[in-house]
Amino acid sequence: MKLGNLAAVAAAGAALGLLGACSSSSSGNSAGGVSDLRAGTWLSGDLHLHSDHSSDAADNPIAELIPEAESRGMGFFVITDHDNHVDGHITTWDDPAYRSDTMVMLYGVEYTTARGHANLLGTQPFDDLPMYALRDRSDDAAGQAIADAAHAQGLHLSVNHPLNGDPWEFGFDMAIDSVEIWNAMYRFPTNNDDAVALWDSMLNSGRRLAARGGSDCHHQHTYEALVFNVGNPTTWVYASAPKAGAVLAALKAGNSSISYAPTAERVVLAADTDRDGGYETLMGDGARASGQPVDFRVTIDGARPLAAYAITVIRNGEVFLQKTVVGEDHLDFQDTPAAAARSYYRVEVRGTTPEAPAAGAVLGFYGNIIALTNPLYFNYD
Repeated sequence: MKLGNLAAVAAAGAALGLLGACSSSSSGNSAGGVSDLRAGTWLSGDLHLHSDHSSDAADNPIAELIPEAESRGMGFFVITDHDNHVDGHITTWDDPAYRSDTMVMLYGVEYTTARGHANLLGTQPFDDLPMYALRDRSDDAAGQAIADAAHAQGLHLSVNHPLNGDPWEFGFDMAIDSVEIWNAMYRFPTNNDDAVALWDSMLNSGRRLAARGGSDCHHQHTYEALVFNVGNPTTWVYASAPKAGAVLAALKAGNSSISYAPTAERVVLAADTDRDGGYETLMGDGARASGQPVDFRVTIDGARPLAAYAITVIRNGEVFLQKTVVGEDHLDFQDTPAAAARSYYRVEVRGTTPEAPAAGAVLGFYGNIIALTNPLYFNYD
């Protein structure tokens, strides 16, 4: 990600006395107020950021970065240094500071090419060289070759910031596992609405594709760290266990949502597809539509007393429902998914963002976006 004049803007915020820092949070085991979810645990994490093993993040040492993530209560973590800075020979994992007693640690790199960037995520150290050898291919089959090489090692392949200054040009017909729709602050340095619209277009085409966020944090000792830092945004996954494989499985399935900070509200979308009073179908899950009504619930876990939450339900890429709730931690609604067609539902929540670094929030860089969920799917099998 190229930040342009971010430092200058942040400096202006500092001069106004607007700067703040994210407070800590914890992952916990709450199902977010939604009943009858399968056994599991909510874990918060950051899936895209850099350390001093990337040449453009020299003031982000792992020995500071991991304690920073731990202090913010994250449940899982990964550092995705640029592989082109080390010619595919990853050094991050050899750093003795790459460990945590409190977080599930993943292993990742940012696959950095002239045709776009993507994260490769694994449960253990892996060999980046087979993917690195493909980085300069420009033929139509290059994208799928990259995906095949990643999946041959059991890696999760996730496209980063698909439309910004480093757009993804390998195409989206390849077998990617997720896409980054929220990179850094929501409105700055790029407008993530464009990535969300691209994602919606792929969902409408019949593709089940999970979305995630990533701070793309590069610095702890510049003004950048005062407007966004580790966990801006945070991806929440509902994992079957606090283990690396379970985190990646939940991420690929889309049993996840994105919040602007690790201490911010977590938003959950679930449905009672059999209308037995239990909301057993979670965002990321698929169900068959029977032509009968389905009860849905949006839960705002960690809702602030008397806070106003503007909830938008998106159905098939279009606004289905908009409602503002005040002093409430959930919204129930009903719809009848078509029995003979695909449909998906996802949720966006807007409001104030007090847990964001103050300069970025006051300057409007967070765009009042509190959280986004992954979709709940009907007839996508």
